Amino acid sequence: MKRTALKVSAALLVMAFCVSSASAWSGRQGWTYDAGYPITSSVAVADGLVIAGDSVGNLHAVHMASGQPAWSYKGSYSVVGLPAVSGGMVVFAQGDGTITALSLSNGSALWTRSPQIEGPAETLTDGVAVGDGRVFFAQGDGKLCALSASDGRLLWRYDSEMELRSAPRASDGLVFVGEYQGIFTVLNPQTGKRVWGGGAGGAINTPATHAGHVYFSSWDGSVQSVLIRGVVPQWNTKVGDPVTTPPSVEGDRVFVGTANGQVVALSRAKGEVLWRFDTRGGTVAGTPVAAEGLVFVAGGQGTLFVLDAASGALRFNFETGNVISGTPAYSGGILFLGSEDGKIYAIR
Repeated sequence: MKRTALKVSAALLVMAFCVSSASAWSGRQGWTYDAGYPITSSVAVADGLVIAGDSVGNLHAVHMASGQPAWSYKGSYSVVGLPAVSGGMVVFAQGDGTITALSLSNGSALWTRSPQIEGPAETLTDGVAVGDGRVFFAQGDGKLCALSASDGRLLWRYDSEMELRSAPRASDGLVFVGEYQGIFTVLNPQTGKRVWGGGAGGAINTPATHAGHVYFSSWDGSVQSVLIRGVVPQWNTKVGDPVTTPPSVEGDRVFVGTANGQVVALSRAKGEVLWRFDTRGGTVAGTPVAAEGLVFVAGGQGTLFVLDAASGALRFNFETGNVISGTPAYSGGILFLGSEDGKIYAIR
C-alpha cells in the first residue's frame, strides 16, 4: 500500500547518532530529487553523478553533491536492474527488452538495441553487465547475449534452454549466470562457450565475486562459495528461507536477504551463519550494501534498515513513501536510495 508522506521519527533520528565511532555515517537526510514517477531500478554512482531509472522508462542523472539534475533520457518502458557504467557510458535495460547506451557526460544516446521479437521471451527483469568490451544480458527465453559495447552489435548468443531471470556478472575474465532451474553456469566472454558450472535446488540469483571466489545464492535457501581458479567448492550453507537477493561481500562477511524478510550474515571463510535480522516487511528485494561497519538493506514495505555489520543490531531506519524495489548505493560517505514514491534520497 502506498504511503503518502515521508516519515522519520524523532526517536529514530536519535538512533542515527548512536552509530559506532568506526563509522562516519550519521543518518542525516540531505537532498531529495523528485523523479515524478516511481524509481524501479537500482541506483548507480559514477563520476559525481547518481543514476536511477523509473517506471515509465526515464533514466535520471543528478549531481551527487547537490541533487540537482544533470540530464535525463526518456525511454518507453520501466527501467530494471542496475544501470552499468563503463568507459564513459552508462548502459541500462528496460523491461520490454530494450537496451540503451548513453554518454555518461550528457545523456546522449550512443546506441539502442530494440527487442527482436514481441512477447515475454524478450523480457529483461534484472539489468545488464558490462565487461571485456561487451554488454551481457539474459532473456526470459533462456538466451544469454553479448553485444559490442561500442555499437550494440550482437556478438554471440548462449542458449541455456532454461528460463533466465537474473542478470549475469562479468568478472575475473568470465561471465557468471544463474539459471532459473538451479543451474550455475560460467561462460567465456569472448566466445560464449560454457567453461564450467554447478547447481542448486532452486532459481539462482545474480552471482557476486570477491578475491578470487564466486558466491551465489538460490531460492532453495542456499548460499555457496566456489574458488574460481581450479573450481574448488568452499562451502554450501542453508539459511532456512528462500534467498531473494544476490550475495553482497564485504570484509570477512557475506550478506543476503530472504523471501521472509530476513537479512542474514555469513562468514566469508566458512559460511557459518553469524546473525539474522528480521525486517518484518516481506521479501527483501534490494541487495544488502555493506560499508563503514554498517549494512544498508531495503525492506519490503519501503523502509531502509541500517544494521551493525558485526552484530546485526538495528542502528537506524528511514521510511520512504512507498516500496523500495532496487538496491541503494553508498559513495563518499553518503547513501543514495531510490523509492517507488518517486524520490531519490541522499542520506549522510
